[in-house]
Amino acid sequence: MIVKLIKPKQNIQYDITNACAAYSWSGSASEAARNFEFEYLNAPYDDTMKLPEVETGDFVSLTDDREGEVFYGQISGIERSSQTGSITFSAMDMMKNLLESADQKNFKNITAEAIATEICADAQIPIRYLYPTGINIKSMICDEMSLYDIIMAGYTKAHKISGDKYFAMIYKRGLGVYKSEWIVSKFTLSDQENIFESDIQETMEETKNRIKILDSKGKQIGEVKDEDSISSFGVFQSIYKQEKGVDAVTAATAKLKTTPTQTIKISAVGDINCISCYYVAVTDGATGLSGRYWIASDKHTWSNGIHKMDLTLKFEAIMSEVETKEVTQKKVKKTTNRKG
Repeated sequence: MIVKLIKPKQNIQYDITNACAAYSWSGSASEAARNFEFEYLNAPYDDTMKLPEVETGDFVSLTDDREGEVFYGQISGIERSSQTGSITFSAMDMMKNLLESADQKNFKNITAEAIATEICADAQIPIRYLYPTGINIKSMICDEMSLYDIIMAGYTKAHKISGDKYFAMIYKRGLGVYKSEWIVSKFTLSDQENIFESDIQETMEETKNRIKILDSKGKQIGEVKDEDSISSFGVFQSIYKQEKGVDAVTAATAKLKTTPTQTIKISAVGDINCISCYYVAVTDGATGLSGRYWIASDKHTWSNGIHKMDLTLKFEAIMSEVETKEVTQKKVKKTTNRKG
């Protein structure tokens, strides 16, 4: 791996790999932006060590010999120290711009991918790929929302119609919104080959096996349920309020979670393709894991020439759903003024 410090204003870049005692690259489905941290050698009184100074606004990149650049982000804050040793710096990719910028928008008769295109154009964020849902959104009102939330609100509306789950990430210096179906190819996490440690935690806190469907007035008009789950665990109920332009049964079915939630934590030999929102194959005799699992979070660490990764896995993909306000127009009664 190669770590580069990039100073765009001066049009200069430095290879600082050997000046990094350790570095890590991480992300999670719940946070959207990926992070990079590096421990940079610090010897303020050693004139023989001429290292480039790291400044707020500089960029850093992480490049792999086979995969090319896997991270490019900006250093947004620095804490300086006079002590010798090392200083830890952190950077975030350009998803930070979408997360920390806000706007107010009113969309009509538009697709989620068209909404994302408009938002990225305003924010000057390059587009790598936008999953083509082809689903028309009749109306979507965004009242002072982050740009990321606006994009995901559009895909949330598409999700309620298609049932598909989507995720957004920065890939090769551009925004990508993908359907949750990608799997790390030609790779298996195995206790016989690359797993150091594995652990499984199970909880029923998220179980929902019966969903009541209500209309706009709160009257029940239907329900979806899973009889096997109810028989095994009892009733865990939630509600779904009908929305315009959305198939109520499809949307309510998407809210079902019929089995206890398992969180799997694995430490293993690193592979940079194992990142959040991808699936990975697992075979672990110690825990009985076997099959395809979804990566909820990942942290890759390089130290002393060793690449290690810590993954949090789940059985099913989770989508970052964002809701928008529904505005209804009230009917105004006309009155007639009579003279006399």
